[in-house]
Amino acid sequence: MNKKRKAFGSLLLASMLTLSMLSGCGKSNTAEPSSASPSEKASAPATESASTEASTLSGKVVFWSMWSNAEPQAKVIDEAIADFKAANPAVEVEIKYNGRDINKLIKPALESGQQIDIFEQDPSAALANLKDHVLKLDDLLAEQAIGDDGKSVKDSIIPSLIEWVKSLSGPAGLEEGYYAIPQQPYAVLFFYNKELFNKAGITEVPTSWEQFLAACESLKQAGIEPITFDDAYRSLFSGGYLASAMGSDWTDSLVKDKTGEMWKDPIVLQFAKDIQNLHEKGYFSKKIAGNKYPAGQQDLAIGKVAMYLNGSWLPNEVAETAGPNFQWGSFQFPTVPNGNDKGGQQGLTFGAQGLLLNKKSKNVPAAFELVKYLVSKKTQAAMGTQAVAIPATVDTKWPAPLEEAAIAFNNAKVNLPWGFGMENAGDFSSGTVFPVFMELATGKINADQYVAKMVTEAKKFYSGK
Repeated sequence: MNKKRKAFGSLLLASMLTLSMLSGCGKSNTAEPSSASPSEKASAPATESASTEASTLSGKVVFWSMWSNAEPQAKVIDEAIADFKAANPAVEVEIKYNGRDINKLIKPALESGQQIDIFEQDPSAALANLKDHVLKLDDLLAEQAIGDDGKSVKDSIIPSLIEWVKSLSGPAGLEEGYYAIPQQPYAVLFFYNKELFNKAGITEVPTSWEQFLAACESLKQAGIEPITFDDAYRSLFSGGYLASAMGSDWTDSLVKDKTGEMWKDPIVLQFAKDIQNLHEKGYFSKKIAGNKYPAGQQDLAIGKVAMYLNGSWLPNEVAETAGPNFQWGSFQFPTVPNGNDKGGQQGLTFGAQGLLLNKKSKNVPAAFELVKYLVSKKTQAAMGTQAVAIPATVDTKWPAPLEEAAIAFNNAKVNLPWGFGMENAGDFSSGTVFPVFMELATGKINADQYVAKMVTEAKKFYSGK
């Protein structure tokens, strides 16, 4: 996926320990897809049993997907639709694989009254931008899940995910409730090449900044470039550091501070000195100055660099380049010292794509029955094995490249926004915060110059507001 993940509100993850549990795409999460493909009718033999009620369903259901028909997720969806069709032969299913173009196509299509019964989107974006079109699902979620030992649909989904979706309703101006069913979960972590770590003699993943620096030095001494990123994900590294120290509420306040005075906080100078040190020590890839997405992740996949802070969709995006024998590992952003006790590894950026129903759908029963097949344990397990995606259902095996991500989920208690809050200032973030960070990370300015420039630029930007 590329960089444009939306921000997510804070959410306690107490229920996350029920995970055996919780990868995406794009601005949202897999390699940038192709444009919309023609609508296709799905049919194939079934292997999943349907409920008694489902056998009476009829009519037509139109599903707009966020995947392109060349992506592995599409194959899994086709299989789920085939199972649904076999159990519900009187229902016609039309699937349109839009790719991420759905983000610009869905609103005008819904507003024009085009038949769309089910669609996929980032739930936070959908509830904010399409709140007049989404159906409240609370009653439907009580229906029995497909192939999950008598659980309701709600209870079959990882608790933290389904409750996160509910938490989005209030800020969107909707009556509290569930308006999306999460699937294709993701989290932001450092992904690393275990083979290179082993070559450098690193036996444990770093959890503190001191350990992180030691790992970088070991990699450098072994002739391995430690860290890379590209233009699509540079916000994650700067935001990850400051949020690890101070929490994402603080970073949100930092980038929105109209006086510029917050940039004088000692933690900002510490951050700047540590980034300067990473550059001067040669821990950053020499290519970061010119890296355009997906250049950085390709360097990780071919073994030229050891670590990349990215989303859990990464192993799937680079699977063809990395090959089946790539040894994936992951760990959370290390804990930064001298913070305010609101950061550390209690926070994690996570979320999911979502399945939503059009509240003007004329065939809600059949549409929701299809959704049940899409989030069945069988389909979610296939997403793990075929698309290297985290399954959204409880007690479902995670794909091997993402197994270590479960450790981060078990540690986390707070849901952090995309970019750890550093993207929350719109044009100031994109036009000033990240370009000036790149000047620091590439040695064009030093730490003191960075602080002075950010104070000045913040005052200048907000003086016109």
